[in-house]
Amino acid sequence: MADALIDVRMDEAVAGILIVTIDNPPANPLTLDMFRALRDLFANVRDDFPAARCVILTGRGRIFCAGADTRELAARTTEMQLARSEVSRACFDAIRRCALPVIGAVNGGAVGAGVVLAASCDIVLASETAHFSLTEVLIGALGGTRHTARLVPSKLVRFMALTGQRVSAQTLERVGGILAVTSPDALMPRAREIGTQIATLSPYGVQLMKESINLTEELPLSEGYRIEQLYTTLASNLPDAQEAAAATREKRKPNWSGQTLSLNRKKSPDA
Repeated sequence: MADALIDVRMDEAVAGILIVTIDNPPANPLTLDMFRALRDLFANVRDDFPAARCVILTGRGRIFCAGADTRELAARTTEMQLARSEVSRACFDAIRRCALPVIGAVNGGAVGAGVVLAASCDIVLASETAHFSLTEVLIGALGGTRHTARLVPSKLVRFMALTGQRVSAQTLERVGGILAVTSPDALMPRAREIGTQIATLSPYGVQLMKESINLTEELPLSEGYRIEQLYTTLASNLPDAQEAAAATREKRKPNWSGQTLSLNRKKSPDA
C-alpha cells in the first residue's frame, strides 16, 4: 500500500478476506493522504485484490479512529477545506459503494470521521471498549451527522452532535446500529466468521445485492422494490444463478464460478 499508515493485506487465516487496518498511532487520526489512500483502495479493490470477497476495516491498538488529523485542520483555509472535503467525501463514498461487502470492526474509540467510517461500512461490530462521538461542535466545526443517521435514530444523532458526548457501543447495539458487541479478543474472530459466510457465496450475487441495497436505501417503497425486481432479472441470467438452481435441485453445495463483474482495469474514484 502506498500509504504506510494504512496496512492492507489478505488474511492469512481465512481465504477471501482482505483486512484494512488504520495504523497511525497512538490515536489513528486520518491525514489527507490517508483519506486519499482509503479512497483509492476501496474504489479499486476488486481489481487490485481479485481473490478478495469481503473487507474487514479496523484500527491498530486501542482506538479505531480519532477523526481527521487536527494538526492539518489547524492550518486550513476555506480553499483548503473545500479541497479536503472533496477528498474525504469521496473516501466515505468509496467505502459505501465498494464492490465488496465491508465489515467495520470497531476496536476502540470512533470520533468524528471515525464514526463516519463505521457508518459507511455494510456491517458494524464493536469491542465492548468502543465508544462513538461527534466532537465537531467542541472544535468549531460541523459534519458527520448525515452518515451517523445510518447508524442511529435521529434523536440520538442530535444528542451526539449537539453535546459532543460519547455514546457506548452497547447503546448503538441496542438501537440497531451495531450487529454485535464483543470482548476485545473476540472482535476479529467474529468479523472473520461473518466474512467467511460472505466469502462462500456467489461473488456475482453478493456484488449485485450490495449495489441494489445502495440504490434503493433511500427510495420510496414502490420505486425501491422495482429496482430490486430489475436486479433480480439481471442476476437470474448470470452463470452463478443457474448453478444455484442446479445445486438446489441436486441437493449439493453450489460450485460458484468465482468470477466477478469487474472489468479488470483500474478505475478512478470518479469513474
